[in-house]
Amino acid sequence: MIRVAFAPIYHHPLPENHRFPMAKYSLLPQQLLYEGTVEAPQFFKPAPLSESHILRTHDPDYWRQIKELTLPARAQRKIGFPLSQQLVERERIICQGTLDCSLHALEHGCALNIAGGTHHAFADRGEGFCILNDLVLASHSLLDQGLASRILIVDLDDSVFPSDD
Repeated sequence: MIRVAFAPIYHHPLPENHRFPMAKYSLLPQQLLYEGTVEAPQFFKPAPLSESHILRTHDPDYWRQIKELTLPARAQRKIGFPLSQQLVERERIICQGTLDCSLHALEHGCALNIAGGTHHAFADRGEGFCILNDLVLASHSLLDQGLASRILIVDLDDSVFPSDD
């Protein structure tokens, strides 16, 4: 049975007319239920990712600035979201959802994190609406636990940075 990570915090309030389509995070679970793709018991709410997992992938100074809400305005603009405690909590929950889904997929073949794929974040900075890199965080965990020896991530999303072709 496919498991689906979702939490109401995935739909984070943004300023009016913000260009990021945040409503999709509330609409997607409704659509999956409506069309019968999944049933309500398949959804689970992840806990926040531990700080030790975050520090395995992200620079300690960067993480400190994130959690203390002291990230410079220029760095926040590169991320694309105004930094808040709720946004940081959202990101930690998304990242744990990706890790949980990775573990479930290893055992059962498939899982889905509705807000997963925050892959535009680097070790020392965020970009493209991504604060933490959930895919690398989950990959590090699987590798560290010996549950994978290699991991391939294929990025098919060009909506944040469309090509000039």
